[in-house]
Amino acid sequence: MIDLEFSEQEVLLQRTAVEFFISECPLAKVRELEDSELGYAPQLWKKMADLDWVGLSLPEEDGGAEGSLLDLYVLYLELGRALVPTPHLTSSVIAGETLARVGSPEQRKLVSQIATGDLIVATALMESDGDYGPEAVQLSATPGDAGGYRLEGTKLLVPWAHVAGRLLVATRTGPGPDGTTLLLVDPSASGISLERLDNTAGYPLFAVVFDGAEVAADAVVGEVNRGWETLTPALDRATVLQCAEIVGAGEAVLEMSLDYAKEREQFGQAIGKFQAVQYLCSDIAIDLHLTSLLARQAAWRVDSALPYQRELALAKAQAAEASQLMVRQAHEVYAGHGFMLETDLQLYTRRAKHWQFNLGEASHHFEAAVDAL
Repeated sequence: MIDLEFSEQEVLLQRTAVEFFISECPLAKVRELEDSELGYAPQLWKKMADLDWVGLSLPEEDGGAEGSLLDLYVLYLELGRALVPTPHLTSSVIAGETLARVGSPEQRKLVSQIATGDLIVATALMESDGDYGPEAVQLSATPGDAGGYRLEGTKLLVPWAHVAGRLLVATRTGPGPDGTTLLLVDPSASGISLERLDNTAGYPLFAVVFDGAEVAADAVVGEVNRGWETLTPALDRATVLQCAEIVGAGEAVLEMSLDYAKEREQFGQAIGKFQAVQYLCSDIAIDLHLTSLLARQAAWRVDSALPYQRELALAKAQAAEASQLMVRQAHEVYAGHGFMLETDLQLYTRRAKHWQFNLGEASHHFEAAVDAL
């Protein structure tokens, strides 16, 4: 039997997050941060760390709260609802959890800095072909001086690279189904440069160019030629949380659409009384409900140590498609008004385009679901 109810602790966490983000990060603040150089508010990030949210899933021995994936899930519902710009997913979840699980003693020392928000680690995965998976990793790491590696190539769409103290980089070190190796790299090192990338979502995404950058042998995280396998547990958890973020945003979009349908009048009555508009809102509610059920099922199975690959793949495939359907139907309710920059709907629409592809698009996860069957 699948338990889809949140625990008392998770309900309390969600309520606290709702109140916190209403106070600390209203949509007016989101707009302000979107136009800023940093793209996030360090003060807000520090307050989240003080609440143990930045290190929520990290081990207690490393300064974290050792929370469950469902604990993170309810937090990400509210991060999505409020569109809070933070490096939490790349730094705390993907990089932090990976370093806590397989990092060397020296690398483990960084986890406590991640948990307190004092260190941001950006994960560099994607490259020019846009595919998601180990076969797409082509940035070469060849033997360098003193047993280290020499890096040549470019990583794209690297989030928060401009404020990262370290980069967790997936590199190509050998052939085979994996053949990748994770390296922990200082982005200020010689031979590494950053270029900010314009993007629809308004996120701080960067191209990171490695031009003969040298890293020491102790930069390896986990095992050589098993980098993607090493990263997979954290990537799977991050994928569930990306679904949760989409659900939270979808709830906000549905609420906005319903409110607008009640307030906007045409032909002498609220447009919400027209059946066509009711169908549009129903479409949003249906996709939202299905995405929520699949994502929570995946999160519950991960926490319960049950096989979850099929459920995870179906959840992300559904969430990727729903992210576009929900905002599209909302724009039908709003008509052309929803595209105006003055409206809040366009903020969700632009971010939904990033979420659609982040951590694998629908086709990738549909194929993964077939493989899991």
